Amino acid sequence: MNKTAIWKAIKEPLRLLVLAIIPFVIAYFGPMSYGWAVILTAMLKFIDKLLHEVGKSTGSAALITGITRF
Repeated sequence: MNKTAIWKAIKEPLRLLVLAIIPFVIAYFGPMSYGWAVILTAMLKFIDKLLHEVGKSTGSAALITGITRF
């Protein structure tokens, strides 16, 4: 098996996990409900994907990695 293919397959769930940790920690320790944590995770995922697509179209290496940087 190709290690690059495995890494690419693992990156997407890891990105989602990294983006979901922040809202769920806030919901656990703060006054925000878990429903809002799900919505905030979806918004962060959208922003991450948007930055990635803008980075690909402009050729900006800093934006290609999105919020999570991997």
